[in-house]
This record gives sequence, structure tokens and C-alpha cells, in this order.
Amino acid sequence: MREQLMNVMQNDTLAAKLAKGHEYKRSLVGDELPDDGSLVDSAGKTVNDTSDSLSHMVKDFVEAVPWPVWVIILVALLAFVLYRLYVRGMLGWGFSSAKVEVDEADNIYEIDFDKDTHEAMARGDYAALLRLVYLRTLRSLDEAGRIVWRIYKTPSQYDDEMAKPAFHQMTREFVKVRYGKYPADKALYEQMLSWQRQVMEGGAS
Repeated sequence: MREQLMNVMQNDTLAAKLAKGHEYKRSLVGDELPDDGSLVDSAGKTVNDTSDSLSHMVKDFVEAVPWPVWVIILVALLAFVLYRLYVRGMLGWGFSSAKVEVDEADNIYEIDFDKDTHEAMARGDYAALLRLVYLRTLRSLDEAGRIVWRIYKTPSQYDDEMAKPAFHQMTREFVKVRYGKYPADKALYEQMLSWQRQVMEGGAS
């Protein structure tokens, strides 16, 4: 009986030592596994997966950047978006390539510019005259190697190739009158001729 009691006491002492050793190791590691299998860090916060860590990193980065910097970034992005919308005419100020369809009548190498200009002048058709000025400019630019003309290309594509203020104005007015059905008059026609001279005097782009 005494031997059995001694064995029990020895077993209890061994179990206590093992438990104490286990607690010591846990204190060294700093993390433990709760019943649900998730990790608990040394601060007692549960970390479920790597997505949580990534979200914490993003949050820390956002908080580290001063708010004036974010304001500058947002303003710059907004300005860029508005500029592109303006260039594409989606704000109503510029022109839109989406409204332009391929028209064989605009084949610059099938048009008799002198004859058509004379006839449009006799009719007082300034919309036709404006169209002829623009298409004649495209032909001159193509022949000079300053653009690459294709029947399927849109005016906005030529505008991107040239990237010149005078040509941008010409393109804008051409699309408004040709496809937007805006009215044209003598003053606008003469302005188109002025822009044409500026474009052609600009030399190679």
C-alpha cells in the first residue's frame, strides 16, 4: 500500500514538472493555439490568416501617408480623367471618336478639292467648305509623312498623332459640324483656313 502511494506521488510530481516545462516553452514562443486552431500573438490578438496581415499592412501604409499627399494624388487623378474625357469629347467640350463612322465620301484621295471647293463656295455651303479644308489638311499631312492616313481612322486618332493646338482646334470644329450637325459660317471657315496655315507652317512633327 505504501509503495502504491509513493508511486502515485512520484507520478503527480512528474506530471507537475512536465506541465511547468510546457508553460515555460509556451512563454518562450509567445504564441499559442486556441481551441479553434487560430494563432494568438504575444499581445493576445488573434491572427486568422495572411489576408489579415495584408490588410494590416495596407492600413498602416495608408495611415503613414499624410493627408495632404492623398489630396494631391486625388486631384491629379481627377485632372487626368477630366482631360481624357475632354479630349474624347465625352464632356461635350471636345469631340468623340465614338460618334464618327467610316464614310467613303471622306476618302482624301478620291476628292477633287478644287472643284468641290468652288461648287461649295457658289452654294454658300460653309459646312462643306469646312469639311474640305480639314480633309485637304489631312491629305497634305499624309503626303508630308506627318500622319498616317487610313479611311477607317477617326479624327481623334489624327489629333493624337499631331498633338498640335491648331490641329486640335481644326479637328474639334470638323467633328462638331460634320457629325454633330453644328452650324458653320464664313467666320468659322476663315478660322479653319487660319488654323490650316498654322498646321502646315509647323514643319515636321
